[in-house]
Amino acid sequence: MGQQTYETSIQQAILDLEEPGWDFRSDSVGSGRSAATYRVPQRVLNHSVGERAVGTLTALRSDLVHRFDLRVPGPRRPHVLTLHDLPPARFPDEGSLPDWCLRPLRDDVEVICPSEFAASEVRELLGAQRVSVIPYGVRPSFRQPDPLDRGALQDLGITRPFFVHAAGVTRRKNLEGLADAWAAVAPELPEHELVLLGPPSQRRQELFGNLPRVVFAGKVDLDIVGRVMAAANAVVVPSIYEGFGLPSLEGMAVGTPVIAVERGALPEVCEGNALMTGPDGADIAEAMRAVGRREVDREDLVRRGLERAATFSWEKAARAHLDVYREVLQ
Repeated sequence: MGQQTYETSIQQAILDLEEPGWDFRSDSVGSGRSAATYRVPQRVLNHSVGERAVGTLTALRSDLVHRFDLRVPGPRRPHVLTLHDLPPARFPDEGSLPDWCLRPLRDDVEVICPSEFAASEVRELLGAQRVSVIPYGVRPSFRQPDPLDRGALQDLGITRPFFVHAAGVTRRKNLEGLADAWAAVAPELPEHELVLLGPPSQRRQELFGNLPRVVFAGKVDLDIVGRVMAAANAVVVPSIYEGFGLPSLEGMAVGTPVIAVERGALPEVCEGNALMTGPDGADIAEAMRAVGRREVDREDLVRRGLERAATFSWEKAARAHLDVYREVLQ
């Protein structure tokens, strides 16, 4: 979700700047049956010869190429590549990359990462020489939206004060830690629910299906997610590996306390303005318990979170991207 939000938001933010002298075009690369600009069989894309050929094609009509994904072949000349993190290199359930993707990056590739943590991953795993850190921004719909009202919450199955989790289900999202935490804390907070946002998942069902007061709210429109977060007691982000961790920023931006694990880029994004915890269930449960029992200064957490979120913007990110483009074109 974070990568999709980045791709749509940064392109629109750059266009909104209306900087003179720039002409932008969006192309895509996909398999033979996709609606991509360049349709290439996956077996060809997976091969280094196909990678070189497609990389040459994508650069024919432009002065500068900005690749939004490592799996998109790049030209053999200076260009820009955004890398959010590298979970396939760290976790076996995060899919695979063609062999050519894991070669050391050419030293004329300017990499954009959303955090210093992500930059360290790219330097270590791909030998990147040129890396610029440009954090994400916040969608307007996550800037202190009106909380979803009681009727709309009930339509999602939410009937009590609640904690909310909005993310994927792969190992790095640490759903095991969240499930252990809820199993421990649910009996102590009988008036609370745990709300899980996301499409139906066997893994969610296996981990949470037998736990009390868990609401599987399903896939919700992104702009509604912010309003659900705004109505929650806390946004819980238990991930152990994030190149940025957009839900932590979004939780702060909507004005809700955030509980985040002190791993990956989450400490960098939250910068002390969330309840930081360890990844184990007992640690996460302690933070949830503190929020549920009102043992923390909620108003202070909300105030500091809003102040922190206000430092992130897509306009700022867009201007930083243009600076990178100018540097590469010199």
